[in-house]
Amino acid sequence: MNSTMLNTIVTPDKDAVVSEVHISAPADAIFRALTQVDLLMRWWDGSDGPCRVKVWEFEPRVGGRHRHVAYDPTGQKQINGRSEWEIYGEIVEFDPPRALAYTWLANFHSVAGHATLVRWQLTSVADGTIVKMTHSGLKPLTESVAYAQGWPGVIDNLKKFAEIN
Repeated sequence: MNSTMLNTIVTPDKDAVVSEVHISAPADAIFRALTQVDLLMRWWDGSDGPCRVKVWEFEPRVGGRHRHVAYDPTGQKQINGRSEWEIYGEIVEFDPPRALAYTWLANFHSVAGHATLVRWQLTSVADGTIVKMTHSGLKPLTESVAYAQGWPGVIDNLKKFAEIN
């Protein structure tokens, strides 16, 4: 992998999307961007085209809850018949500034109540941080392809935000 470029793959069993990128920022700054609501609202909003986040909640600790609600202000984008998307779950790993993982349930999942797992791994290097995001547990979901298309935009927004802030 070229460490300066975003690399995203879907595992052969189609159970996970894995993205990895080099970000020219320290791991602690990136970890804050992943866990502080005011920062999340600044960089996540708009990462999926016209998507806008209207609610973000995040309790930064193991056992804490997270929740965000997003929508398309143009009214054109729907996922499984929904035009407002709620994502929620529990933080299961919180190791600043190295690792963060949380369950991910969504009101638009094709299998109601199916929890997936999002895990961020941050590795400090001389000129910044290697960020690896793995979203696993996707195999039963028909929208796994949408996740493969959506995560690169999210991570690109994180990279742009972290490198200028």
